[in-house]
Amino acid sequence: MAGVRSWALALALVGACAAGAEAGTPAPYADVHVHYNWNQAETLGPEEAVARLRAAGAVLAVAASSPPELALRLADAGRGWVLALWSPYIDPVRRHAWHRVPGVLEAARAALASGRYAGIGEVHVVSGLGPRRDDPVLEGLLSLAARRGVPFLIHTEASDYRYFLPLCRKWGRVRFLWAHAGGILPPAQVARLLEACPNVWAELSARDPWHYGGLVGPDGALRPGWRRVLLRFPDRFMIGSDPVYPGYQIHHWDRPDTGWDLLARIMRFHRRWLRGLPAEVARRVRLANALAFFGVEGRAP
Repeated sequence: MAGVRSWALALALVGACAAGAEAGTPAPYADVHVHYNWNQAETLGPEEAVARLRAAGAVLAVAASSPPELALRLADAGRGWVLALWSPYIDPVRRHAWHRVPGVLEAARAALASGRYAGIGEVHVVSGLGPRRDDPVLEGLLSLAARRGVPFLIHTEASDYRYFLPLCRKWGRVRFLWAHAGGILPPAQVARLLEACPNVWAELSARDPWHYGGLVGPDGALRPGWRRVLLRFPDRFMIGSDPVYPGYQIHHWDRPDTGWDLLARIMRFHRRWLRGLPAEVARRVRLANALAFFGVEGRAP
C-alpha cells in the first residue's frame, strides 16, 4: 500500500510541476501543516479544499484532522498528492483530554496498520494542559511511530526549548516534525534544539502575522536571526499554512472555522520571505525537504 501511494504521489508531483512550469506560475511548494477539521468540513468540501491548495501552488500537502478520518477525505480528493496523518483527537469534545479517551492507542495501531495514514499528528504537548511528557498514552503513540518508522508531528507550547528536549532525546528513533518551530520560541532556541536532536525537523506554519508572527520584519523580509538559523540548517526546515482562524479561538462551536480563506494569503507570505534566501536553500525549504522527509525524495523534477 505504501509503495502504491508513493508512486501515485510521484506521478501527481511530476504532473503538477510540469503544468506549473508551462504556465509560468510560481514555483511549487509543499504544505506540511494542513487541517481539515469538523468545523471546517461543515462548510468546505474536500474537493474545494484541494482545489484551493492546488491554486496556491501546492504539489504536496500533509493533513491532520479532528476527527482523524476527515484527513482521509482530503487525501482521497487529492488522489495521491495529499497525505493524511492520524490525529489522536478522535473526540472533538475532549480535545485537551484525548489521552484519557478509551481506545486511543488501539485506534492508532489500526489506523497505521491500514496503510492509509503517513504518520501521526498533530499532537499537542503543552505545559500545564493535556498529557504530561511521560504520559503512558503519549509514550504509546511515540513507541508506535518508532516501530512503524513514520513521522510524528508534535506541537509543543512552552517558553523554553528545553521543554521539548527530554522527549526528542528519549525518543531518538522517532522522526519529529516540530510544528511552528516551537511557536513562540526565538530562532536561537530553535537552533539549540535542532543541534541537540538530529531527529527533529521544524516547520514554519503559523509563524505568519495572523498567528504567532515573529518570522519577518515590518518589510516582510526574514528577520536576521531566522535567516542565520535557516542557513545553518537548510535541510531541517519546511513550510505550511495551518489554516485555522482565529488562531486564539480554535474549535469554536458557534460558527465554522474560516482558516481556509487565508490559505492563499499565507502562502504569498511564505513566498515573499523565501525570496530573501539563496535559491538552493529556498528550494529545499519550499519543497525538497518535505519530499525527503515524507519519503518521496527524487520523484519530482
